This record gives sequence, C-alpha cells and structure tokens, in this order.
Amino acid sequence: MTMDLDASLLSITRFPVKGLTPQSLDEAQLTPDQPLANDRRFALAHGSSAFDAQTPAFQKKAHFLTWIRNPPLAALDCSFDASGTKITIKKDGKLLVQEADLTSPLSHPAIEKVVLEHIGPEGTRGSVKIAEAPGAWFADVPDPYLSIQSTATLVELGRKLGQTEPLDYRRLRANLVIGGFPAWAEMQWVGSQIEIGETVLAIEAVIGRCAATHVNPDTGIPDGDLVGTLNSVYGHNKCGVYARVIQGGTIKPGDRVGRIY
Repeated sequence: MTMDLDASLLSITRFPVKGLTPQSLDEAQLTPDQPLANDRRFALAHGSSAFDAQTPAFQKKAHFLTWIRNPPLAALDCSFDASGTKITIKKDGKLLVQEADLTSPLSHPAIEKVVLEHIGPEGTRGSVKIAEAPGAWFADVPDPYLSIQSTATLVELGRKLGQTEPLDYRRLRANLVIGGFPAWAEMQWVGSQIEIGETVLAIEAVIGRCAATHVNPDTGIPDGDLVGTLNSVYGHNKCGVYARVIQGGTIKPGDRVGRIY
C-alpha cells in the first residue's frame, strides 16, 4: 500500500432524498456491497414517472425530480434527523415542514405539497409523489456505489472555471471527499482498492458528469458550465470515481486514506 502522510477523509455526506439538500455525517458505518446507509433512499417522482409504489424498484433519474430538469429544488433548505428519515423544509427562512417522517405515508402529502408549489405544475408534470424502494436506491446508477471526490481536483476545477474557491463538492453530489492526493490522481485508481480507516473500497468506475453540476446548490440557479469546461480543457466529461465497499467498518473524517495496488 502507498499512502501520502497527509491523505485523509475530509467529509462524509449523504443525500436522503434525491435532489434535495445533502446531510453531513460525523461518521458512517459501511457495509459490503451496500451504498451509504439511507443515501438516496427516497426520491420525488413526477407526474409522468413509471415508478410503481406497489412494485418498487430502481428507476433511472428521468423518472424523478432532479437538478438537471428542476434546478429550483436546490433552493429548498432541507435538514434531516440523525437517521436521515425525518425531514424539515424551509424556504427563504420560513418553516414549511417540520420533522415529517419520510417512511410514513401519512406525512407524504405535506412534503409533496411544498415541492409541488415550489417547482410548479409544469416542472412536476402535474404531481409529486415520494418514492421509496426497500433494497434499492435512487442514485444515477443501480450499483451500490459511494462517490468519491478529491479536494485537489476540486481546487483545479475551480481555477479552470475562474473561481477563487474550489468547486463546491455539493454540485457533484459526492459522498466522500478526500484530501492529500494530486489533482486527478483518483482517475487512475479504477481497478485498484483504497483503505479508509478500517474499511476497504474497490474503485470500479469514473463518473460522467451532466448539466446538473451547473446548478448553484444554494440558489438553485445554473451559474457555471462544468461539463463544457471538462470537455474543452480535458477532453472528457468525467470527474470523481465510484467505489464499492468490500470490507465494512466505521469511517469518520480524519481517517487515513491509502491506495492498495
């Protein structure tokens, strides 16, 4: 194994509801062949979605509200309880929903009403329904991956975009942000493994990016062109990697990160 002495895990983030505010975690328990617990467990199905609550299963992102088609989603200020299953929603500082249980159908109408009014009937195709699929998740791919971003890559991308700050990892919906490696080093890890604390993850694929990354995660307004920059500067639209947990355990910010060849 090789490991830069400064290489470490900087943050852990999950997205309990696809398209809504991320939730930062102080630690996480990783399980082999499973995504981060309660990450994208829920999604917001629009009126034309093929998602069937009677036979719930993974569906592609086109069936749900997402930043790429519904940028204002990002402007809803959402927070979650420790489990990631109770949601509080604010807009412009006004409390709209408080600790509504996403696992309870009785709580769904209040949440769906807020989202429908915020996005509008055209953007929602007439309705919003909370989707949940036990045993599945609503990331962009069906595989049980965690997504990883490197701070050095985010710094370089920020510069290429003319920013004084690193590219905001929330635009990339990253589960794990790591530091201590050179920019783009992670793109060469596919086919190898990394250790984070007591866990081992297999790096299985690079991540292709879309226009959802152009949306400002605070305002819900598109204000950048990451995909265009990636293509013009690097000749591809890839950024970040997908990892599969092969040895479980607890991880927390500050854990050392090393690559196993």
